[in-house]
Amino acid sequence: MRHPLLPDVPTFAESGYKDFDAVQWYGIVGPAKMPAEVTRKLHDEIAKAMAQPALQQRLANEAIDPMPMSSEQFGAYIQAEIKRWSALARERNIRLDD
Repeated sequence: MRHPLLPDVPTFAESGYKDFDAVQWYGIVGPAKMPAEVTRKLHDEIAKAMAQPALQQRLANEAIDPMPMSSEQFGAYIQAEIKRWSALARERNIRLDD
C-alpha cells in the first residue's frame, strides 16, 4: 500500500521486491527488573500522550505510523527482530568490523 504522503512513489512490491519487509521502529525501554508498577505507569502515560490528536497529526506529517504495544508485545517484537536480522546476517555472512 502506498503511503498517503507519497502517493506517486511505488511500493517495494511494485518495484519488484515482493518479499521486502522492513520497518524502521523506535521504542522506549527501561532497565532490567524495573518494577512492574513503574512500567505500567510509564506505559499508561505514553499511551495517553500518543492518543493526543496534535501528536498523532505531527507524527502523520512525518510519515510515522505508531504501533502501540504492551510491554510484553514490545519485548516479543524486539526478540523476533533480533532473531530475524541475526538469521539474515548469518545467511549473508554479514559481520561487524572489529
